[in-house]
Amino acid sequence: MKIHYLAWLAKATGLLLCMATHWAAAQTPNNCQPAPADVAQIVVIRPRFHTVSGPLANFDPCHKSVQLKVPSRWNGTPLPVKPPLVIIAHGGGGLGALEMNLAAALQKNDIATLVFDAYQLNGFYQGYPFWGSQATNESRQRMIYKAAKGAYEWALTQSDKIDTSSIFLQGVSNGAAVVANLASVVSPDHVKAVIPEGLPGMGIGLPDNVAVPIRLVFGKLDNYGGKHQEDWMWQRQDSCRVNRSPGPEVPAGNAGRCNGRQNPTDLTEKPIDWMNRLKAQKADIDVWFYDNAAHGIFQGPIDRKMLTYGTDNVTFSWTGSDPSAKEKMLADLVKLIKNPPTQP
Repeated sequence: MKIHYLAWLAKATGLLLCMATHWAAAQTPNNCQPAPADVAQIVVIRPRFHTVSGPLANFDPCHKSVQLKVPSRWNGTPLPVKPPLVIIAHGGGGLGALEMNLAAALQKNDIATLVFDAYQLNGFYQGYPFWGSQATNESRQRMIYKAAKGAYEWALTQSDKIDTSSIFLQGVSNGAAVVANLASVVSPDHVKAVIPEGLPGMGIGLPDNVAVPIRLVFGKLDNYGGKHQEDWMWQRQDSCRVNRSPGPEVPAGNAGRCNGRQNPTDLTEKPIDWMNRLKAQKADIDVWFYDNAAHGIFQGPIDRKMLTYGTDNVTFSWTGSDPSAKEKMLADLVKLIKNPPTQP
């Protein structure tokens, strides 16, 4: 009898622990916006390298890649107060382990998260092997930007689940360029800070003005896409030809002065120089550097890999970090979210 009781107790304890770490997902929304029949198409630029042409899909809260997860008590009841929300804009390879790892870590700290896959919203399911190295930055950023802006606008309708006056935007790599641009158009009444991680300076460019605080994040070993081992992301420049001449959907920024038509032989602005330019304009912007970390701090262990873009552009593309960097970044994020910067 005692053995059976102990077995029952162990089973019950395990069930309670499982319930304590359960995160309640949002209910299925009723305002679906599936991609139209004439949605964007992939266009070949050269062998194994592509852009995207045509109308882009709106954010669809009913899409299977969209996950709004709201933390709750161990028994599934709501928290005493509605939690803040972090919207995570994925990197160039699409929604993957990096974003899900970060979301899970934030959820454990009573922070709601919203993730999505902008490529899948547009009907593209090629996955990381394609999107990670066979598409232009501008095409990937345009899709992520429209989806992320729509995610933010949809999140404002979820006041029954989250604190819509405490929203944060976090993006990795191409997603970092997206949230940096969104910092120019979101409302300070709702968004308390934007956290671009591993920010590139090329694609849709970077905005000339921002409306909310920004905290850049870089691993000190971030050479992703670099031409040599110490081609650090925050100091990276490339030909203006890699920038897309901006359309009305993207905030005014440096890509308007540096693209394939305007000053094509010049170089793009370094991300760190962009930060200093905005800081000189009295913007609330700063940078956090992390030791023992490369590109995509929550990707996993450090992977000192090479990546080939197209057929022959071989680059240094180190990713991941040591556990100490993940712990430090998470602590910094939680502190920022729990005690956001004071806005004028």
